[in-house]
Amino acid sequence: MRVLIVEDDPMVMRLNVEYLNRVAGMRLVAQCEDVASALDVLAAEEVDLVLLDIYLRSRNGLEVLRWLRRHAAPEIQVILITAAGEAETVRSAHALGVCDYLIKPFSFARFQQALALASHGRQQLASLDGEVNQHQLDRLFSPQAEGAAPSVDDGRLPKGVTAVSLALVAGAIQALPRDEGSFTSEALLATTGMSRVTIRKYLRHLATRSLLSEAFHYGQVGRPSFTYQVVDRPALARLCREC
Repeated sequence: MRVLIVEDDPMVMRLNVEYLNRVAGMRLVAQCEDVASALDVLAAEEVDLVLLDIYLRSRNGLEVLRWLRRHAAPEIQVILITAAGEAETVRSAHALGVCDYLIKPFSFARFQQALALASHGRQQLASLDGEVNQHQLDRLFSPQAEGAAPSVDDGRLPKGVTAVSLALVAGAIQALPRDEGSFTSEALLATTGMSRVTIRKYLRHLATRSLLSEAFHYGQVGRPSFTYQVVDRPALARLCREC
């Protein structure tokens, strides 16, 4: 899918690009900081999916959605990624046909799920031909209920991730004091003997499998600061035993 990112916070833009690069089948077409430049890209380039913020300097990101509807571009899907959680904004976005809505800060697993559902919806629309039956409609409009959307965890280990090291990281997480809540990759350095980069790779994998939640924090110089929380402790324990 050809993706346009519209975001005026440089730190969040970098995170969105980093996350997008980790999802197979996605290609970044352009990065825009404001409504005007986003509309210029949409008028000139082929775009399948827009990752759109609401608060864009002096203008509202919903203007991009309204432009798409006026120009009859229903094939372009929009995922809102924003700090805007007001009920009226949510209602307006829903009425304008967004396919998903992510509140900042968000995890990679949730980001990946949103893109997987958007990709699934696009594939289902492209496959329709002639008279459409109820099963096809259910797969399009209720993919989660039908189990039709691709899973973000198929049980296989990605390249560069080994079962032994995964068990080591899972065990180190299990050994952390539970009352501390969230933790960073630095908390695992001593017990695993791994580098920060390697630990981050394994933490990302666990977040992708929804065993951890991953979040970032604003207001710091340079790249975002990532923190993690355990979501599925029994599954972590099983990783330690099975590996």
